[in-house]
Amino acid sequence: MKMIIVILVISVLGNLLGLFFAYKYIKGSRRLNAVTQSFIQTRVVYNKQFRQHLLFIHHSVGESWLNQGGLKDSLSRLGIGVHSATYGSDIGQNTDMSDWVSKFNKHFEKMMKYDIPPDILYHAGMENDIIMFKPCFPNSDISSDGTPPGNPFENARTVWNYKSVFEDLRGYFSKAPQKLFIYVTAPPLVPGQTSIENAGRIRQFNNWVKNDFVNDYKKQAGSANFLVFDLFDVLADSSNCLQPGYRNSDTDSHPNANGCREATSHFLRFLGENNILKPGQAQ
Repeated sequence: MKMIIVILVISVLGNLLGLFFAYKYIKGSRRLNAVTQSFIQTRVVYNKQFRQHLLFIHHSVGESWLNQGGLKDSLSRLGIGVHSATYGSDIGQNTDMSDWVSKFNKHFEKMMKYDIPPDILYHAGMENDIIMFKPCFPNSDISSDGTPPGNPFENARTVWNYKSVFEDLRGYFSKAPQKLFIYVTAPPLVPGQTSIENAGRIRQFNNWVKNDFVNDYKKQAGSANFLVFDLFDVLADSSNCLQPGYRNSDTDSHPNANGCREATSHFLRFLGENNILKPGQAQ
């Protein structure tokens, strides 16, 4: 009899403990759900301030441009919300030229819906209107012309490998004609980090992509949804290196605050020249 009573007591206590922990779990889940819902609502309200939404895929130069250069604030005042994908996110982690085709292939749909890092997507059916992407400055050191047709996945920095990247990307641009894709050229390097020949090759490639490729894409796709902002040209001197007035030092190719502000001025002009800004009220 005593054994039965002990068993019953243990059973009752076990059930009570189970109920207690279940209560705590449910209460915690409800609190977490409330926090999540509050966060979602905050983002929805914030995002509805803007008429357009721009995803910018970048690393350190892009970060300085957005903040020190005032690009983010300037775009916000024009009704464009900036959504930044950089280190630590699937979309922003790797930004060398050899990374872009794989990135577009793997994360194309996520790019449309990306809100904030690390990889939080929009709610309420919102999407980005503009996808802007920029490689890091080491990509401005092109070691050779290479051989046609090039390999978009190869790490070797050659003119033909770079061209092959865009030949593969054109299919993604044409896949979403309602979106605008903006390629931002990699910024120039300080003289000690490149050579006259290598700097000349990146100038050659940049001219090709913003002229030959853009025009050919328009004819083939029947769409003008791909543009090039030539950041390299804005910041480079006559030797195709970073201008002295835009350098932090002779060993650092990150543009300084003056260079970033100059880039913002040119980019705002670029928006106007290409009729990118949407009139009307925020959505």
